[in-house]
Amino acid sequence: MRRILLATLGESTGDDAVRTLLPLIAVASLGVGGSLLGVLNALPFLWYLCAHRQIGAAVDALGHRRAVLLGNGLRVLTVTTLILLLVTGHLSVLALLVLAATIGLGDALFTTGHSSMVPAVVGRERTADCYQRIEGISAVARVSSPAAVSALLRLASPALALGLGGAAYLFSLITLATMPHRRSPDANSPESAEASRSRAGQRPSPTSRPGWTVRRVLSTRGLSHLTLSTMLLNSAAMVSGTALVLFALTTLGLPTSTVALFTAAGALGALLGATFSTPLRTRLPTGGAKLCATAGVALSSLVIPAAFLLPAAQAVTIAVGELLVAACATASTIVGSDVPARLVPQQQLGRASAAIRLLTIGVMPVTSVLGGLLIAASSPVAALLGAAGLAATACLPLLRIRRWSPPPPPEEPA
Repeated sequence: MRRILLATLGESTGDDAVRTLLPLIAVASLGVGGSLLGVLNALPFLWYLCAHRQIGAAVDALGHRRAVLLGNGLRVLTVTTLILLLVTGHLSVLALLVLAATIGLGDALFTTGHSSMVPAVVGRERTADCYQRIEGISAVARVSSPAAVSALLRLASPALALGLGGAAYLFSLITLATMPHRRSPDANSPESAEASRSRAGQRPSPTSRPGWTVRRVLSTRGLSHLTLSTMLLNSAAMVSGTALVLFALTTLGLPTSTVALFTAAGALGALLGATFSTPLRTRLPTGGAKLCATAGVALSSLVIPAAFLLPAAQAVTIAVGELLVAACATASTIVGSDVPARLVPQQQLGRASAAIRLLTIGVMPVTSVLGGLLIAASSPVAALLGAAGLAATACLPLLRIRRWSPPPPPEEPA
């Protein structure tokens, strides 16, 4: 588990650095406007919409180890290319969009492979504990990485700041490449036998179950409810994230430097949520624990627009709201994180993870656009209230499984 956590620190640092810098480079160096900037931000998510089956099949065919290494390697090469183009003055808008899409492909391969790798390495029983630590480390990276990028931008140049992201990806790549290989616990399962028959060119057994597609995810008790709830929560987060900046800057007139601190408040909340998710997971059924955390997101989402009604301490109110939302959202993410590993055979986790991400992540660029339209048609306050309503609807699928927990994992061979 230690190597996974170290690799997570590197990968999260690289992600935060690159995601912070790409829009800045697009606007400051290339003069990109709002429409193209929206395309740039949406490109990494489009792989989950357009190629989720291919990515899932590639992860299952390559194996989780090769998939995460390929994803990290692709991002290292892409960031290096971006640095060279930036330094030599040959970077264009088209090149930046292509490189952003390539980084998104590497991210899709890594995250899908990572979902398959964690239960294979730490064991299905410890998957939720591992994800709890991963969320905590990611929260630390979300605070430290933007601060480091800001310092490098002031002292040096965007190219050097991008070097931080490339080095972090490389660190993650080396850490995972040197991790001892562990045989999959499901190597002797019927699903593994079917995979072997398929690779050998033989027809699958007529009694074999269908693969883990979106339809099967949505028809599996427990997994479908958790997935739908996460999809609605992510939609609420995209609408809220789009509206928050406009609400703070235009509606309340807060300075940019103050708004930047809201990210730190959210990261601190994520760290607290990762810490305090343990009582939820251990004392309540999975469905009930997820319901409590999701309800916390819905209620906390009302704190931010409440700043509009206050004559003072508006920035503090928003920061507190961001902290509470992030804490509850992180706890909701951790609760049930081991469900796919408990229900899906190891050899099909890549396809299942890709199908789940099509629903939970693929919806994000769509709701981001819809959130922008809502803001244009009404106001940032209305969009924030709409996001709180979406978070509340995320509780509905969980009401039916509030006493449900996944079955224990099968005994793993020594």
